[in-house]
Amino acid sequence: MTPLELQQRGLLDLIKCRGTPPNDPYLQRVEGSRELAMMRKIAVWWRTFQIESQCRLTSRLLKRLGCFEALVADYFNKNVTSPFIEELSRGFLRSLRLHDDPLVRAVSQLEYAALNAQAGLPEASEILWDRHPDVACLAIENGGELPAPEPDCLYRVRFSGQQPFTLTCTCESTVLASGPGVPSR
Repeated sequence: MTPLELQQRGLLDLIKCRGTPPNDPYLQRVEGSRELAMMRKIAVWWRTFQIESQCRLTSRLLKRLGCFEALVADYFNKNVTSPFIEELSRGFLRSLRLHDDPLVRAVSQLEYAALNAQAGLPEASEILWDRHPDVACLAIENGGELPAPEPDCLYRVRFSGQQPFTLTCTCESTVLASGPGVPSR
């Protein structure tokens, strides 16, 4: 690697909060500068703006939960982020698949499937919801009260990957029938 390339990578690491490469006086000066703090703010703000415009429901839900900006900053710092808004948005939504909150997981997967369809990607998906998807999405969209999980129901939203795109939802009971040899829940 050339010295210029090392310095450029070092600057990127600084912007993404990945530490300072050792023995580089220039990067050590940059590390303590207020200009670096400003660059970090601008970079995260820009990603926040882009994700907000592409992932309306997910960003609204995360804002309600008070974690939107922190999750975007964490995603930016830990991942290679695309300059293309569609790729950035899909990457961010994909990163939420393991989120602790089942509503965040479901909403982000729904928007991920919608973005894939919009991009013409023939990827089918199934999204599991612990509450009625329509009621939850309307509450997020309108700022209403979020519905509580329905402990005895599992909603399966299936998004076809083929044109014409179809969206189906089924509700299954999670209550097991009682009887000999059947454990009760």
